[in-house]
Amino acid sequence: MRIGKISITIFVLTFLSFIWISWVTFNPNNDKSGLVRFVSIPELDIIKIDERVRLGGLVKSGSISVSSHNQLECSFSLQQGEHNVNVFFSGIRPDMFKDEAEVIIEGNYNNGKFLADQLQTKCASRYEADLDNEASYQYKNI
Repeated sequence: MRIGKISITIFVLTFLSFIWISWVTFNPNNDKSGLVRFVSIPELDIIKIDERVRLGGLVKSGSISVSSHNQLECSFSLQQGEHNVNVFFSGIRPDMFKDEAEVIIEGNYNNGKFLADQLQTKCASRYEADLDNEASYQYKNI
């Protein structure tokens, strides 16, 4: 009798695990999806309002405006060649954020304005090591 209860319990747990894995696999939460498309400014008009996207470009010179009421809020214009989009961001800005900086933003596009919740600057040369004389580097010196 005890073996019957154990096998029924194992069967029920296996069945519930299968149902849960199937649900997670075939019904992903679109709001928190790990896959975010990288789009260009002209493509913004054809995306869904609730779709999260990434966008890259240069901060248009003279367009950065920080709110006087909340220093974490700022707006700026992102430029890709001849195309521009107005961006609103609320959060801590990177140190390298300035006019003409190359940035990547992530968020939603709605009514002609991009509402970014992530902002990062691109400056690979700042983080790359100088490897001209890498043989001379010693662990103690680094």
